[in-house]
Amino acid sequence: MRYCTLADLQLSIPGQTLIWLSNDDEDATAIKEEVVGEAVRQAEELIDAYLRGRYNLPLGSSSDPVPSVIKDITVNLARYWLYTRRPEGADLPEAVTRTYKSSVHLLESIRGGKLTIGIPTGEAVPEPGEIKVRAKARRFTSSMLDQYK
Repeated sequence: MRYCTLADLQLSIPGQTLIWLSNDDEDATAIKEEVVGEAVRQAEELIDAYLRGRYNLPLGSSSDPVPSVIKDITVNLARYWLYTRRPEGADLPEAVTRTYKSSVHLLESIRGGKLTIGIPTGEAVPEPGEIKVRAKARRFTSSMLDQYK
């Protein structure tokens, strides 16, 4: 399940600006959805990287929607990526940079347990899989230690 949709991004970015940000063609008149999808994917990957081990991922399901704070963070991160992909290397709008930094700070706070995203299982969740440990043979077995009584 996606953490945000194109409609969510359209609420955050004016329509014409989103067309310009998602297309390399100056004369484009439609949003290039593959580019927007890549921006959302990168935002989701960053969010999952911060929250891995603390929450079961991916967040959201058919019965539990994605928490609104995660949707908002995804929109901010995707918007930042769309602005930074411009080849001119122009200065980013201050609001875009500020919301990006704020979103990363929120992710750090969620990971650290200072904030909650409203999912009841907010404690550390072990990664699936088995753990293998290699150790040297014991020098002092229990029978050897019993001799010292």
